Amino acid sequence: MSMNAVGIDVSKRKSTVAILRPGGEVVASPF
Repeated sequence: MSMNAVGIDVSKRKSTVAILRPGGEVVASPF
């Protein structure tokens, strides 16, 4: 997972997490 870029939006109480793998594909949906 060290090569993956993890973006976390902490501006909301329900954080939106998006994991981008090398290639630009999103492997995680906002929850």
